[in-house]
Amino acid sequence: TVKKIKLMNKKFKSFSKECKKQNIRLVKKNLSIQTFSNVSVKIDKNYFVIKPSGILPDKIDINQCPIIRISDCKKVFGKYNPSTDTPTHQVLYKSFKQIKSISHTHSKYATAWAQTGKSIPIYGTTHSDYWAGKIPVTGYLRKKQLKEYEKNTGHLIINLIKKLKFKTNECPGVIVAGHGTFCWGNSFNSAVNYSEMLEFIAEIAYFSEQIKVKNKLPSYISKKHFERKFGRNRYYGQK
Repeated sequence: TVKKIKLMNKKFKSFSKECKKQNIRLVKKNLSIQTFSNVSVKIDKNYFVIKPSGILPDKIDINQCPIIRISDCKKVFGKYNPSTDTPTHQVLYKSFKQIKSISHTHSKYATAWAQTGKSIPIYGTTHSDYWAGKIPVTGYLRKKQLKEYEKNTGHLIINLIKKLKFKTNECPGVIVAGHGTFCWGNSFNSAVNYSEMLEFIAEIAYFSEQIKVKNKLPSYISKKHFERKFGRNRYYGQK
């Protein structure tokens, strides 16, 4: 009906506004330059909205943002072409039902780690306050997987998380080898927040390796730091 269409359009506009806000936050946090990087926001179990391809975040018209169907990655609303990374986001939303936002960045230090093909080890409690283990790095796609490059990048991430037996809150982001990062979270702000944290961890890990790490952080301390924030008996923050 006309009334239902109007309600859906109003809903899409509201979430598009949130999506624009999160993409602007990436820029303000110095996690994105030019039109690199993108954030998407989940609307409901069926749809998400994502940054348009090649448009600066502050220039986005929220009336034309691409609305994507999670089941098949089809655009159902908006004149803009969606980000080229849309199929990666779609695969993650389809697999991680609980997440509400995804952030993809090419931030400086995190991308430097991506270009080495190395995971970021836990060197201190700053890292273990947010990740239960190392920040893992994917392998590279095979040549025959390039036809559906972005979609297969999503599957690469999913397979890595499953292989390491992490829950999404235990590993809220990964490094894609040679490329950049993907982070996610259970609120609209959290994906960008985790991208910021991953960049900070990548930077201090880089400097730790330059200074040289003398003694590895005991695993019982890193576990304690993660569990006091995210464990069953967590006590960090306010009730």
